[in-house]
Amino acid sequence: MAGSKPTDPIKSLRHIRNIKNLLKAQDKPLDYLYFTVAINTGLRSNDVLNLIVDDFWDEQGKPRTEFPLHTKKTGTYVNPQINLAIQEAMKFAQAAVPLHDPDAKLFPITRQTVSNRIRRWCKEVGIEQGVYSAHTTRKTCAYQLWAKHGKTLEALKVVSKVLGHKHIAQTEEYLGINREMAAEWQADLNL
Repeated sequence: MAGSKPTDPIKSLRHIRNIKNLLKAQDKPLDYLYFTVAINTGLRSNDVLNLIVDDFWDEQGKPRTEFPLHTKKTGTYVNPQINLAIQEAMKFAQAAVPLHDPDAKLFPITRQTVSNRIRRWCKEVGIEQGVYSAHTTRKTCAYQLWAKHGKTLEALKVVSKVLGHKHIAQTEEYLGINREMAAEWQADLNL
């Protein structure tokens, strides 16, 4: 869409925690699982929406530790890890998941529904500025990985791999790093 603002990541860890707490308090286990999986794996929303029960639980209903898949947009093979945050979300959501049907979609909703929910969650936890959509979770994962590991070039290279970007410049643009750093550095100059 020409001229539209790019989707923003959720940069505040407090806001991320508040969204997760909100979803738990509202007893929305599948929304909680969606949000947690999306912000921890960096998968595109269409890939998250195509996940099935068997991607997370084996035939005996035991949680998996990873779920290999080919991404829908690029066909890239990825192997997201089921980290502790996702495991906790799986426990919370397990009662709402049809474990008896391994081919059932975990999230039988549309991308537009996800966008609407993410905008609403952001507003409910006090995030007023920014553009939020289904893509926010992917950008949030990328930004948080980069920030957690020192906003270094090495961290950027790893984030680029996680996102499946072919060139690091693509990841820089995706995260708005040049714009963000230029503003920070200029504000900090104070000659």
